[in-house]
Amino acid sequence: MKELGFAIVGFGTIAKTHMVALRTLPIIKPLPVTPVLAALVTRRPEELAQQAAQIGFRTVTDNLEEALLREDVQAVSICTPNALHAEQVQACVRHERAIYCEKPVTESAEATAALLHDIPHGYPQQLAFVFRYHPAVMRIRSALQAGMIGDVLQCKIAYLRSGYLDENRPFSWRLSDNLSGGGATSDIGVHALDLIRHWFGEFTSVNGQTHTFVPSRPASAGATERVHIQVDDWAAMTYETASGVRGLVELSRIAYGADAFRIDIVGTKGSITCDLERDKHPKVHLINGTSGIIPEPACLALLPDDKATMGLFQDSHFAALHHFILRYTGDSRWDELAPTLADGLVVEKWVDSVRKINPCG
Repeated sequence: MKELGFAIVGFGTIAKTHMVALRTLPIIKPLPVTPVLAALVTRRPEELAQQAAQIGFRTVTDNLEEALLREDVQAVSICTPNALHAEQVQACVRHERAIYCEKPVTESAEATAALLHDIPHGYPQQLAFVFRYHPAVMRIRSALQAGMIGDVLQCKIAYLRSGYLDENRPFSWRLSDNLSGGGATSDIGVHALDLIRHWFGEFTSVNGQTHTFVPSRPASAGATERVHIQVDDWAAMTYETASGVRGLVELSRIAYGADAFRIDIVGTKGSITCDLERDKHPKVHLINGTSGIIPEPACLALLPDDKATMGLFQDSHFAALHHFILRYTGDSRWDELAPTLADGLVVEKWVDSVRKINPCG
């Protein structure tokens, strides 16, 4: 069977999530090609050489160009700090390699817009807005398309994480305005805004405020020197869509003890509630007292079944990369589901507009 060779750029948590997905895909799903880990691109090639070989990589290098010159590399998974994405995407285009890029596309909407000018129309690419591939998100979309709760009036989202409350958590690239571009807004806010677009269509307005509650952090683990933080760790946004949906989005990376990705959608006939951190099946509440049964969308086939599940986080990455592979081989099923770099630009523009009104630092 023909192979689809991946170069993975980066060796952090998300890169490893991609590795797990690619290694398990042919075990769980029949595929038109065999995904292989052709090259690992990392700043620590010598240190990671043995582990990379154990994972299944054919080679490890600190040079993306070297990986792109390999004949067994046809696609690249970009899992690096946001400010490095543009140069890496451009290199992939020069070498005609398919692109699977982590979100956000770059550190700013301005940089993303410039990058998109360098990508030919129809170029094989996908952005890792992986919550589109969450089983509850798929089911919510199916319920909305079926009109189960009538005309949608409002949608409230609270995406709350807790990992950055400790003021002694050391500085990292995710806390750097130069490398990440933003804090909670860039890290998790783009997911929330993308889901709203995915379900309800384009925004006509997004307004909000941001704040940095933890103003400084150790420069490194154990260091006494502290670094001033210039990215947000909390935000609240109100929005309206062209379809008339209004709502609120709260984002936090300091919500200790309250981790959740809560969705509350209200329509003229009822509501849909869900916590994407925990639920595969959203709850439908109808004012006529009947129990709503959501039509099962066909795209659930992209996910592992209940016996093969690896958890909601890993499963969503699995389904997204599964779809990327199918699309690469010409399978056009569920094309409307696939997020693109252009989708990333849309939400990055709205995020940047909120941050510019409320600059941190």
